[in-house]
Amino acid sequence: MTDVLEFFVPIHARDLEDLEKTGVNQYHISEPCEFDIHPKQQLDDLTRIFDCLHREKSPTSLFSKPEIFTALFSYIKAIESPETNQTVTKHARHKICHEVSERLKKLLQICLTYFKKKTGGVVSDALLICLRSTVKMYVFILCNILLSSLPMPEDDENLSYSSQRNTRRRKRTRSEQDTGIGEDCSGVDQDGRELAITALIDVCSPDLFTLWGGKIEETMLNLILRMVLHMITQKSNVQNDAQSVSGALAVLLLRVCDHIMAHGSVEPRDFIMPMIELALKTEFASQFLTRFVSEAESGDISTDSTTNIVTVLVEGMAVAALHDVSGDAGAAKNMALFFSEVAKRCVSVTVRMADVIVQTIHSESYEIRKSVITCITEMVIQRYTGPMRSTDDEEEIKDKYLSEILFRIMDCNPFVRNHTIHMWERLVEARAIPKRFHLPVTNAILGRLEDRNHLVRDSALQVIACILRKNWFGHVLNSCLVRDKLEESRITAARMFDSGDMFRKGLDKLRSTCRPVEVETNVFFCESEENATDSFQLSDEQSFMINRLIFYEKALEFAELIKKALCHATMLLDSRTERDAIEAIKLIVACNEYRIEGSEKAFLSVLVMIFEGEIKIQCAVRDAFVEVVFTAFAKTSASSLMRNMASAHKLIGFLRGATEGDVSAVDRIFDLMKCNPSFSRLISGQFMDAVWSIAEGSMDHDVSPTDRRTAMRLFSLLCKHDWRELCARKESIVEFLRSDARKDNVLLAYCLKSLESEYQNPHYQPIPVRVEPREHVILEQIVIHLCRRTSTISSWLMLADAAVNAIHSLCESPALVYTYVLDYVVRRIETEPNSLTQLFFLLGRTAIKQLVAVDSAERQQLKRLDAEVMSQKPLNDINSNSNADVMQKELGIGSHEYKRNAIQELAQRRKNAIMSEGSVWYRYSKYVVAACREKSEHFGEKALERVCAVMALSELMVISENFCEQNLNLLFAIVSEKRESWVVKTNAVIALGDLACVHPNLLAPYLKVPTTGFFRLLNDDDLRVRAVTIQVCSHLVLGEMLRIRDHLYTIVKLVADPDETIANNAIAFVQNLAMKEKEKTGNLIPPLVAQLSQSIPPDRFQLAMRSLLERVEGDKPTESLIERLCLRFEPYSERSKRKLQMARNLAFCLHELTYSTERSIKKITSEACYQQYKQWLRDEVVLDYFKNIAGKAKRVGQRVGNERRDKAAIEEWELRMQADSCSLEAGYEETRSAASDGEREETETVP
Repeated sequence: MTDVLEFFVPIHARDLEDLEKTGVNQYHISEPCEFDIHPKQQLDDLTRIFDCLHREKSPTSLFSKPEIFTALFSYIKAIESPETNQTVTKHARHKICHEVSERLKKLLQICLTYFKKKTGGVVSDALLICLRSTVKMYVFILCNILLSSLPMPEDDENLSYSSQRNTRRRKRTRSEQDTGIGEDCSGVDQDGRELAITALIDVCSPDLFTLWGGKIEETMLNLILRMVLHMITQKSNVQNDAQSVSGALAVLLLRVCDHIMAHGSVEPRDFIMPMIELALKTEFASQFLTRFVSEAESGDISTDSTTNIVTVLVEGMAVAALHDVSGDAGAAKNMALFFSEVAKRCVSVTVRMADVIVQTIHSESYEIRKSVITCITEMVIQRYTGPMRSTDDEEEIKDKYLSEILFRIMDCNPFVRNHTIHMWERLVEARAIPKRFHLPVTNAILGRLEDRNHLVRDSALQVIACILRKNWFGHVLNSCLVRDKLEESRITAARMFDSGDMFRKGLDKLRSTCRPVEVETNVFFCESEENATDSFQLSDEQSFMINRLIFYEKALEFAELIKKALCHATMLLDSRTERDAIEAIKLIVACNEYRIEGSEKAFLSVLVMIFEGEIKIQCAVRDAFVEVVFTAFAKTSASSLMRNMASAHKLIGFLRGATEGDVSAVDRIFDLMKCNPSFSRLISGQFMDAVWSIAEGSMDHDVSPTDRRTAMRLFSLLCKHDWRELCARKESIVEFLRSDARKDNVLLAYCLKSLESEYQNPHYQPIPVRVEPREHVILEQIVIHLCRRTSTISSWLMLADAAVNAIHSLCESPALVYTYVLDYVVRRIETEPNSLTQLFFLLGRTAIKQLVAVDSAERQQLKRLDAEVMSQKPLNDINSNSNADVMQKELGIGSHEYKRNAIQELAQRRKNAIMSEGSVWYRYSKYVVAACREKSEHFGEKALERVCAVMALSELMVISENFCEQNLNLLFAIVSEKRESWVVKTNAVIALGDLACVHPNLLAPYLKVPTTGFFRLLNDDDLRVRAVTIQVCSHLVLGEMLRIRDHLYTIVKLVADPDETIANNAIAFVQNLAMKEKEKTGNLIPPLVAQLSQSIPPDRFQLAMRSLLERVEGDKPTESLIERLCLRFEPYSERSKRKLQMARNLAFCLHELTYSTERSIKKITSEACYQQYKQWLRDEVVLDYFKNIAGKAKRVGQRVGNERRDKAAIEEWELRMQADSCSLEAGYEETRSAASDGEREETETVP
């Protein structure tokens, strides 16, 4: 054994067969070996080889039996040389890796046991060579297997490239299913790789120092290093479920690093350069290096050499981040990943290398800047935050880092700003912000609410909400309350000092501690400040009171900042970005929780957003409502009764001054809550009990009447959504109606409205016809309140409306009750002053309800008929009976259509019977007509009587076409009367809108002339009448119930109305009209230009027309509109302001069109069109518009590419316009001067 040749790891596997490269004194393979084993036989062949190894008793049999190694070497050589005839299969690679790894681990255990026994003894050199060579052979085999790449399936030369890729993908998928999980490009599964790397770690163990004689062979270390660098570039070795492989690779790299550094032949910088290059190229290598750094910093592996390597690695990565990532987004992202993950996993490295890392914040890449901000945040949270981190040096460093992050809120890149704001959120959550930074941070983030990037705005809203919930000043931040506390503290603190100067000095001294520490400060200033403040010492009591004063000062400033944020959030509710609105809603909820001034009004603005079309917005509003009304009290330890009572009071407080829209929004929210089981349980019986107890006054007798009304209205809404709870409380409600307690009309109206919801019960039986009002408790109370005398007629109208609705819903035949009530009221006309008003209101309202009842009955009968027919006809008999049904239809006997027509004819007769002779409504309509014929001055103080009369007239006109025809002139006479009240006019306008829908033929003659009739109200002197009229007109025009193409300008010109609301309504009308008339918009624009040029100012004209011009799309519509607009140019006139404004408006319309096609550009530059606007080019405004058109056309031409416009022709057109504008102006000046000279000569010749 003394002549044994030691095995040395070659650079290439084929070098073992080359005697010149191995040398005579090293192990080599003397016989050439070729790999010619068929893929299907490779597993059997390897099984025989490893069986031979198992049968050998010697652990070094691989080295001592060259024929075994030669057989395995043939596989390695075939893997290294892809030009061989047979490829090594994936299963063969699995087999080699698993078997070799297991035998290597066993061999190393034998070596370790042997060396422990020989401690202090002599080990045979020959045995060491055998053991060492065997280990290196195993390492050689393993590293070459893991360094290899499994060849892809051969592509068919006849297939296209895409077909080859698809076939390759299918083959790869099948192969992955056939073998293990988590394979890398070598084809070895995850368990095999982990086993092999663990064995290699044991090879580099310091316990085997005797085996290597002090130093491991460099070629073997280089081979292992190559293998590690190759493996870390693959996702299957780093990410997802390969954490065990990644950790093993990191430990192996550390071991190799120790041995290479021990040789002293390589500098640390040269050693880490390949790692940095890999990190620049691949994300997986960068992610692995973070694991490498983390393992290097752990206590059981860390050494001086690994610490040095980590230092050099971080420095190299920092240099690369500054200089090597410019223009390479992928490399920048990889570098950023490294710094961010190192900061999260191993903050000690970040703190140690802080000076190097922080300087990379000046990198051009925004990804690098984001990662550095993450590093600083992690250092502040993990290293400089906590009860034991309070030294002056650490505070100074912490202030420096926080100031750097604060500055980055204003970074030029929106992604950096967004990331910085999110990092501040982490700092707030971790309570890592000292009090001297509270207000500067809040103020800086508040400024980002106006950021142009919606991501930054949303992040700022999130962080402000987080700051508010983690605030440092308490749970009640109402500015008025804090201001009162501040004044109280100021007075108390001033009394503790002998003079005002001493008080101010002490206040300034403690205020200085609330400012961030400045790192670079003027030394002279610091010394003078110390001399000034140290001249006296504050007592503990004085310090306490001044600190309290400063606290309230900061609290007030903080409350004002949050108040500004609330204003921004309210504005962002109207944002087009959905996320802006959602985050603004969340901030408003937080402001409500802390009672910020204006938060209740903002919350009402949130509620009406429930009518938005986006489902996410609706869900956000619903969640906000639940959070404010219910969840805010669920966190307390009070009983469920008290929590529900608090929720009821909270909601009543919101609705105390709410509008009808706000109440409708709450109704819609209740509907959404009922659809969700998790929210429906909040509207429980206890909550309804709490609301009812407030409404009836049994719980708290000191509740104001307004709150009782609001509570009763809320109760009626709740009953609408849960009729079961109404049935359970029906007796209490009836008892409340019959009691002698003091009740007003509004309270009774909402009480009756709650009873009306009983009809939703599917088992409810309507009040029969034979039952007299006095025989039914509820009906009796309803009739009593309808027929009783009243002095508060305005509130009684609300009660009467609720009572009529209740009769309509609860009675089987409401017409009989209506007749009874109307007859009773008519008998009191002569004796009671308000009876006529009551009659008019009830007459019109009951007539409309009777019409609704007939229409509802008709729909129900038709629906029932269709259901019966479909149930009687099987699906397979529908076609077979079609001929019989046709015959029955022709004969008119028993067919489905016959029955439908019968139902419809009966319903029509019932509708006509409402205003037929003999009906109660026809009999008493004479009172309505007589009252409407009277002049408005006749009514004096009875203004409501006039209003109710006009409303009754319009409602009866809706029911009967004949009645409408007879009294239509009367209604228009009332509307056109200047001395008529605005209430009457607005109700009449709404009635005319209804009549235009119901009787369009009767209204058509009154809607043709734009200066009379309906359109005259658009110019009414009263602002409220104009506002209602434009809303009604917009509804009718957009609904195609009113066609006013020829005088559309009468509505559009209201964009210049002095009232902002009316102008906004007109603008909304124009925008909706443009969306509706998308294809016909081009026909509307030319007439409008002529009609509006003199009636509205230019800025309003542009605002109105821009919405229409944006909707002109397509070649033909644009080309046609260009021609028609050019034909509108009138002959040039310098003195005519009308013509000048007309020309400018036409040029503006031409400028707003999109010149995206060849046809539109050719049309505007054509000779026919050019001659139309040529004379007006001398006007600078017109010329600028056409220059902008030319610039727009050239820009479009550059984007088109293959269809580029003739740029030379456009430039020629532009030069021609410029030349003509100058020549025309010059010619005009010469003509004018010649004319003036002629006039002068004429005057001189006159004697």
